[in-house]
Amino acid sequence: MAEFKWQSSNGRVQMAEFKSQSSNRRVQIAEFKSQSSNRRVQIAEFKSQSSNRRVQIAEFKSQSSNRRVQIAEFKSQSLNRKIAEFKSQSLNGRV
Repeated sequence: MAEFKWQSSNGRVQMAEFKSQSSNRRVQIAEFKSQSSNRRVQIAEFKSQSSNRRVQIAEFKSQSSNRRVQIAEFKSQSLNRKIAEFKSQSLNGRV
């Protein structure tokens, strides 16, 4: 883990790289910001060698009664699909 920052006041976490050799997964998170009523997650790259999937998420914003998910690229070799943008608004918090 290259960088991990935690502040209890606003709950901001910045993680440069997280690598787990046990499961052969590499996760690079550019910014993770968490508050009580608003969350913003930016993931630069998520790569799993076990399932051969690459997921790039530009912005993930979650609120108590509203969720917005924007996926820049989702590539799965098993399904071969690409999702440009996915938005879901629901009161139960399910996407």
